[in-house]
Amino acid sequence: MRGAPPLECAAMDHEESHLKGIVLVLLGVVLLSPDALLLRLISADHWTLLFWRGTLSALSLVTITLLLERPRGWQRFFSIGRSGALVAVIFAMGSVCFVFAILHTTVANALVIMSVSPLFAAILSHFFFGEAIPLRTWLAALAIIAGLVLVFAGSLSGDGLAGDLAALGVSVGLAINFVIIRKQKAVSMVPAMAWSGVIVALAVLPLAAPASLSGQSMHLMLLLGLVVVPVSLTLITLGPRYIPAPEAGLIMRLEALLAPLWVWLVLGEVPTMQTLLGGTIIISTLVLLSAATLKGRAQAAR
Repeated sequence: MRGAPPLECAAMDHEESHLKGIVLVLLGVVLLSPDALLLRLISADHWTLLFWRGTLSALSLVTITLLLERPRGWQRFFSIGRSGALVAVIFAMGSVCFVFAILHTTVANALVIMSVSPLFAAILSHFFFGEAIPLRTWLAALAIIAGLVLVFAGSLSGDGLAGDLAALGVSVGLAINFVIIRKQKAVSMVPAMAWSGVIVALAVLPLAAPASLSGQSMHLMLLLGLVVVPVSLTLITLGPRYIPAPEAGLIMRLEALLAPLWVWLVLGEVPTMQTLLGGTIIISTLVLLSAATLKGRAQAAR
């Protein structure tokens, strides 16, 4: 039996690779979505949460690295290069900001603000790699800025402004790492994620009280640190190797919907009207932008 023609085989391989990327990112986002809820349910201070989250995530990610990078897992772990080191440091800083944001503003605010990272990534790609920014992206930026103003305005009357600013820092960090990972497709960034956990744990250890965590809180932390965070981040990190950045960004918008949903269902936290309105503007704009970008690429490929 003869094999398929080369062009047909290439098309099939591309479709399989594309589907693989979609599944990786989708599973990663769904698995990551309870992260904020678990952080709220665990009875511990900011620094203790960060210590255990970083320590357990690092242990799990080291195991994942050894499995994915066989037979040279340890070599990969100690040869992440400058790009990997930069990802690790930025992600560690982002982890600190993320936990702070979840504890000091509403989950809806934090996730909506973090969702603008693809826009920041597009702008960074333009300035650092010369990638063109079409008019629709600049128009989307104006709409997103308007949405962010509404979200931040809802926090001015309360004590959530610091948390909102921390979430904005996470968004910028995610954008930087997203651009780096896109440009370093041949290099696994999973070991870098493991190093980020180590950095966080060592940095906050003097301020943390690790022994204070016990009982149900410890069980929830084990679930969070050993499964939710490391496995989801591995999937989300690997996904953009196989699909375009706009498509990955489109799928990742689900987290901004799922995470507040879990918190509302379990803890009864209701977003403010400003957050709902601003979030609707931001998410809708990002979805339309990603869809338009994907359509443009598909037409250009014909």
